[in-house]
Amino acid sequence: MTLEILGIGYLGVGAAITAAFAIVRRPALVDALLLAGMWPLYAPFLLFARAPDSREAELLDALARAAASPLAGVLPDHESARVLARQLRDAVARLAELDVVLARPDFDPAAAEVRAGELEARGAAAAAATARMRVRTLGQLRGLRERYRGDLDEVRELMSQLVTQAELVRLEPGVTQASTELVRELVTRVEGLGDLFAYQEALRHGEPAE
Repeated sequence: MTLEILGIGYLGVGAAITAAFAIVRRPALVDALLLAGMWPLYAPFLLFARAPDSREAELLDALARAAASPLAGVLPDHESARVLARQLRDAVARLAELDVVLARPDFDPAAAEVRAGELEARGAAAAAATARMRVRTLGQLRGLRERYRGDLDEVRELMSQLVTQAELVRLEPGVTQASTELVRELVTRVEGLGDLFAYQEALRHGEPAE
């Protein structure tokens, strides 16, 4: 078997794998090109990579569906919707980042608590005070992660309800006022994610965070 035949076979396999991924996953263009040319290495990476969070797309889809109903007049405009979607995407990314960081063994609050106790027992007051500060910071980070999770869960439920409510308004225009409040609540919740961003930045720079 010649190198030319092997090369054709290699490219053929890459093309077949890329076509299969295009049907199942719809990879980005750069992923498709890498997959076709480097499929022995890149196929496992794409296969086992975690699927991206869909909440940004869900928000835009929910707003688009509501725009086709009598709620259109109370929805944010196109650019505002994009800003909200980016805010939501950033929050999802920050939550994922926190999950990765807090999964590290050196970010275990129980271990940090034990270390602080050991230092206190040895009379190392200054080191123990620093260790206690670390315990508090780890608690704040874990609290921040739970706040992200809670807020993002609430946003997702509001998006689902908005889609449902838009269908209801088509049939029962009299419930438009209640639906307007739902839109306002959704927008307020997404905009409020900015407060979590500020809180996270304060923690990152060692500033007091309430």
